[in-house]
Amino acid sequence: MIEIYNSFELPYAVKDGQVQIDLKFLQNKSEQFKKVFKTYDFLGWYTTGDKVNSADMDVHKQFFEFNESPLFLLLDTVACVSAKELPIFIYETELHVVKDTPTLLFVKVPYKIETGDAERISVDHIARITPSGGGATGSLLTSHMMGIHNAIAMLHSRILILTKFLEAVKSGKIPKDQGLLRKIATLCNQLPAIDTPAFSRDFINEYNDALMITYLAAITKGESSINELIDKFNVTYERHSRRRSFF
Repeated sequence: MIEIYNSFELPYAVKDGQVQIDLKFLQNKSEQFKKVFKTYDFLGWYTTGDKVNSADMDVHKQFFEFNESPLFLLLDTVACVSAKELPIFIYETELHVVKDTPTLLFVKVPYKIETGDAERISVDHIARITPSGGGATGSLLTSHMMGIHNAIAMLHSRILILTKFLEAVKSGKIPKDQGLLRKIATLCNQLPAIDTPAFSRDFINEYNDALMITYLAAITKGESSINELIDKFNVTYERHSRRRSFF
């Protein structure tokens, strides 16, 4: 089993219509990775496109110097949005006889994507975000934030209606309705004044609670990052298993 862990971009140049990779850059980059991740090996290369063409084989052959049987990963960036499977394809080369001539051909190989708990939670959250005007159900966090946003937007629109009505009454465009004005005054009196000591005390308490939650979240995130770094360090220097990377 081959495991793909990492990758980096590779510069190239086009000369006479052919892609030529920067072999010196690849050599230096591979040596740098070897110093940090001693158990990592060069596996192959990747590109984007909707299908394999002859130019991909020309580029593929340039990697034989670093791996006698490199892998080729193709990411389809124009795939149909309704597709259920990820538009990722991995190929290896096989030698076939075509018209009595030995020819290298790309052959698909099966693969499996493994993810951690943190990655699955993040992907689930992003996938469930309700788009504007969409009917899909969002995650709990998204639903909560959307509910708060809708409540604030509704309150703002109602305040604008009352403000415009009072301005029209004051300017004489609308006749005074004492009963309606009393209802508006009662409604406004139900709202706490923002300059009272009680409001200031409650506001400061809630503000401090929010800051405390933010600090705790930052500390938790930092501890999680440290744990992930320790796990990667242990995996990297584990002697009983061989880890490989995709460059």
